[in-house]
Amino acid sequence: MPVCLVRMRELARLAAAFGVVLTLAMPAWAQSPPDPGGEPVKWLLDNLGGAACVVYEAGPSPFRLARVTENTEVQFDGCRMVLQQATAEGERSEIRTFRIPLAALATTSVTSRPGFFLPEGWTSRGDVPTHTITIAVPDGRPLIDEHVEPFDGTASRDNRTNVVTLLVRHEENARQIVQALTRVIDRCRER
Repeated sequence: MPVCLVRMRELARLAAAFGVVLTLAMPAWAQSPPDPGGEPVKWLLDNLGGAACVVYEAGPSPFRLARVTENTEVQFDGCRMVLQQATAEGERSEIRTFRIPLAALATTSVTSRPGFFLPEGWTSRGDVPTHTITIAVPDGRPLIDEHVEPFDGTASRDNRTNVVTLLVRHEENARQIVQALTRVIDRCRER
């Protein structure tokens, strides 16, 4: 058998094996493009948690970085969206639960912008968020219930707020989350 043919078969086997490894290594959401234009509630339940999970390091200098982990999960109770954000920053950790009345929001209430907030002069590295999604109540009214449960021995607290932010990886994820949330808000406002 000619050497070229043997090499081509070897390359074909390697390419096939590499393709299988890539398929198995890719997260599920990346293997089949999600469609937030379909059923937005189901799409958010299936995809928001993976897109809004970030782990990175941040601090005032490259030598004083603390690990930051934030994961957001979503549930729906009719037209009330419940977001739970588990956050750990260095030694501090907490869970924030937001109850958001979707019918009270405008279809322009959900926006995305590149980047995320870091104090002046700070640096970050790792799987940093690429976008911040903001859910804001029109006219700044504090209609969102917030429950904060810290894990440092202090008492939990309840607040009302008018803004919730989500840190997201990848521009496409941010766009799809904004699109799906806007569709859910629109449906709730029609009821």
